[in-house]
Amino acid sequence: MDMKISPKTIVYCEGKDKPGNNGEEKGFDAKVLNNIFGEKHHDTLFVSSGGNTELDQRSEIALKILSKVFSDIEILVFKDRDVSSGKLNDENDRQEYLENNPDNFRIMKRWEIENYLFDKDVLKKYCSEKSKLFNEGKYDNCVNDIINDSIKDNCSIIKSCCDISTSINPEKFKLNLSKLITEDMNVYKELEECIIF
Repeated sequence: MDMKISPKTIVYCEGKDKPGNNGEEKGFDAKVLNNIFGEKHHDTLFVSSGGNTELDQRSEIALKILSKVFSDIEILVFKDRDVSSGKLNDENDRQEYLENNPDNFRIMKRWEIENYLFDKDVLKKYCSEKSKLFNEGKYDNCVNDIINDSIKDNCSIIKSCCDISTSINPEKFKLNLSKLITEDMNVYKELEECIIF
């Protein structure tokens, strides 16, 4: 008997396309999304596939090849909202993008993945679990618009809002934050809605 095992859904996202040792995922967004959705959506795999345009090409090739072997596989493309080459865009632009691209394309409502990780509710949960005091006033002064602003480079500010005084690895910190996002949280529901499982 020929047994084929495959995820039901593969979601291509932006990030390092070369795997690490033993095929380990190296792309940051894919790691974060696998952490967030791995438990509930265990039949979905997030895979990094390079930059914005590489995503389009590689997902199309993968769909052609994998659908020959696995007839019921779904391949999605999930992008940050910064698809306008760094230019500002809003929800109307996001909707226009979705309406004028293939049906398997998805795009975040927030600017990029850090806008979900640095959400106030996620940081409050982190502080609560680490017995730290979350400085909400400082956060509100530094983070003007969690939906639309590029906040990726604000890790040192976020760290100080969370009362972290030691040196930390920003990527490891963000990956740890992703493990705190659970399906009862608004950030989880919003991300899930963007992908439409």
